[in-house]
Amino acid sequence: MFRRGRCGPVQMACFAAAAVVLLSAAGPRAQQAPLPGAREVIDRYLQASGGAAAFKAVRSIRGRGKLSISSQNMTGDIEMMAARPNKMITRVTLPGVGRLEEGFDGKIGWSLDPVNGPALVTGRALTERADESWFDAPLHAPDYVREMTMVGREDFDKRSAYRIKVVLASGTEQFELFDVETGLQIGLAATRDTPFGSAPTTTVYRDYQKHGALRL
Repeated sequence: MFRRGRCGPVQMACFAAAAVVLLSAAGPRAQQAPLPGAREVIDRYLQASGGAAAFKAVRSIRGRGKLSISSQNMTGDIEMMAARPNKMITRVTLPGVGRLEEGFDGKIGWSLDPVNGPALVTGRALTERADESWFDAPLHAPDYVREMTMVGREDFDKRSAYRIKVVLASGTEQFELFDVETGLQIGLAATRDTPFGSAPTTTVYRDYQKHGALRL
């Protein structure tokens, strides 16, 4: 039976003492573990992916797959080739449209498409193309990255992730996300130059698979 009434000094003292004990016991458990440093997260990512030595041993990469543009109900083939130190070509073939190509040879960036024909990439778009073509970008070495800062921990693509702000040597800024559990990179957010102006973009990485010594 519960009875309402005034609390005497002894009862108040007991309640206060109990509250202090409860707060003291709950305090440490309520505190989250300290966030790791940005470099620590990157090093763990490299280890989970196969190691820095494995990255450096690869001279070139060729990837092929399928491209789907759901808004236009279109599917096609995509091929990407990259080579050291900073060369890359991406080709997309769409039925009824033809082949579209983007490339960078270390100095010159270009685009080819059946509608607009050939075009050189200039300005900020060229800087971004050069950044994307850097073969050893996953290493986050000083010749590619100027600064890395741990931003915090958040949910991304239904995973708990560390968000790191990365400032590249070119001055380009982007945010990279790494799975707290596996250590692998699962996302990248940045503002990119497009034919329609600057636009925010988000890239999601899933389905890592073993390719030789690397997980990609």
